[in-house]
Amino acid sequence: MSAHRKAVRIVTFPFRAMWLLVLVANFLVVATVCVVIAAFLAYGLALTLSYLLLSTEWTRALWKWAADLYAHSHWFKGATITFFVLLFLPILKFWPGSDPKADAAREREAKRLNDDLVAARQQALSQAKRRG
Repeated sequence: MSAHRKAVRIVTFPFRAMWLLVLVANFLVVATVCVVIAAFLAYGLALTLSYLLLSTEWTRALWKWAADLYAHSHWFKGATITFFVLLFLPILKFWPGSDPKADAAREREAKRLNDDLVAARQQALSQAKRRG
């Protein structure tokens, strides 16, 4: 039994080593992607909050640096647009605010008008059938 275990270990060791290398490579890729996403989030947050917290000179310098990078890198341009769209999407969901009561009243009025039109059309058809 001991020889069998040693043989199994010898055969499975290269597969385990390759699996460990695959796991390490996946970890490095996922960690790199997470760092890049975190960097873009931090960048977007810094640009967003720069108006509130930083002085005018610092804000101008930060935005100039960002504008230069934005002009040179397509990846950065895409990431910036994505960040700000995701930032303002919840705001745009509620803006301009619609009144649910007014919307419901408009729906009821449209349904009433539609019902009136259907009734008038049916009445006209029935009168036309009676005449001839």
